[in-house]
Amino acid sequence: MTSKYRRGFDITYDSLRIFTQRPTLLILPALSLLTVGSAFAVLGAIIFQQGLVESLLTNDLYKYSVLFCAIAISSSVATFFNAAVVHCAAQLFEGNSTSVRDGLAAAWHARRQIAIWAAVAATLGTVLYILDEKFGVVGSLTRAIFDLAWALLTFFIVPVIVLDERRSLRRQLRRSGSLFRDTWGESVSATLGVSFVFLIVALPGIALGAAGYFVLDGVVAVGALVGGGGIVVAAIVGSQTASAIVRTALYRYATTGKQVGPFDTRDPDTVFPES
Repeated sequence: MTSKYRRGFDITYDSLRIFTQRPTLLILPALSLLTVGSAFAVLGAIIFQQGLVESLLTNDLYKYSVLFCAIAISSSVATFFNAAVVHCAAQLFEGNSTSVRDGLAAAWHARRQIAIWAAVAATLGTVLYILDEKFGVVGSLTRAIFDLAWALLTFFIVPVIVLDERRSLRRQLRRSGSLFRDTWGESVSATLGVSFVFLIVALPGIALGAAGYFVLDGVVAVGALVGGGGIVVAAIVGSQTASAIVRTALYRYATTGKQVGPFDTRDPDTVFPES
């Protein structure tokens, strides 16, 4: 059991090496954040222009509709750009050249599956929010349990959408869940490894922002807040990129048995053993 977690951390380390060799992949999650921010700004402007702020506070239909739109936007955009990273990572693992443009083209090719996935995620997210809001502790508990189960079931959903031949969402979810079940130890420890690394990266930014808000004054405070925020955003972007690379590495080896990318120096009998 311990060896599974250790392999996950080894995969994290090796995948971060791939990440540092192709820093241009950072462009993709950065574009994701920029696109989501712009879309939310437009959505907010429409709400204010149409005078719907009060309606959002008093009318459930308006509130839930806006919530659905917000989840659909963030889910579709994040999945699209993560799909681009996954494609690029898969190409690198195969020893092929790739580019940001190639990744975007691959994500665009899978746009229909991404749109379906975003619609399902938005629907479920809205329903769970309603349960949480309307049914008190029972609703909150139901939402927490379902959120965890959904996160595990969909751990490999982006690699499956981009790299798998399955076009049915039901089959994609089954495939993602099956892959996570087979590699749960490595997947959990690899995720923790990425989170830990980029938490360390973000800590100076958090400290700088806190100093700017609570301690410093004037222009220096503004500079500290901006600088700290920039570091935190950079850590978020890096974490998203590295996570996509790690999941692609896990997916490729689990599905093909090939020694690709971060596994090229490892004995295949020590990674995802049969017993």
